[in-house]
Amino acid sequence: MLHFYYGTDGEAARAQARARLAALRRAHQDAEVFVLRPESFSAGHFGDLVVGTGLFARAALVHTDSLFENEEAKAFFVEHLGDIVASPNIFVCAEGVVDAETVRAIKKEASEVQEYKKAKVAPEFNIFALADALAARDKKQAWTLYVQALATGLAPEQICGTLFWKVKSLLTAPYPTRNWKAEELRTLSARLVALYHDSHRGKHDFDIALERLVLTL
Repeated sequence: MLHFYYGTDGEAARAQARARLAALRRAHQDAEVFVLRPESFSAGHFGDLVVGTGLFARAALVHTDSLFENEEAKAFFVEHLGDIVASPNIFVCAEGVVDAETVRAIKKEASEVQEYKKAKVAPEFNIFALADALAARDKKQAWTLYVQALATGLAPEQICGTLFWKVKSLLTAPYPTRNWKAEELRTLSARLVALYHDSHRGKHDFDIALERLVLTL
């Protein structure tokens, strides 16, 4: 019997293999347990574990951990896959990433095959890019980045605060900006402050009101 766990989330695969092994040990309390790792692989020893009958007084539990990191071990495993499945011993295997061809072969034979994938982490949103779009008075880019900011979970308060900071920076810069007049920046600063307070007073939805302001840049 073969239980095989693998995937980009190697830690999750190993955790599941340990859980399966623990359950099997409770069910087969008299079974011997062997743990095989890539650095100590021996074809002879592994072959003995596969054959099983006649070598041990009772059935054994064989736990392999990242064995495929050893190319010789992987080749031996794949070559003797049918024998492993037919073995009187139970094999519980944990691996990291495994090539598709090998996975297909194992799926045809194993009692259980489970893949564990690491969750994809969305790249962190750079809110200062939105502030730069405001400084450049690029309405289209600012709106696109604003929508992305909301999609990544940033609160309107944080976005508004960053835009307000950028406006103040432009007003106090030692050199004039090409895209904004000072009076326009003062007006924009006042609008951001009013929008913040009005939203918290319940006069409008913060995210919608801020989006409208961005579209007027």
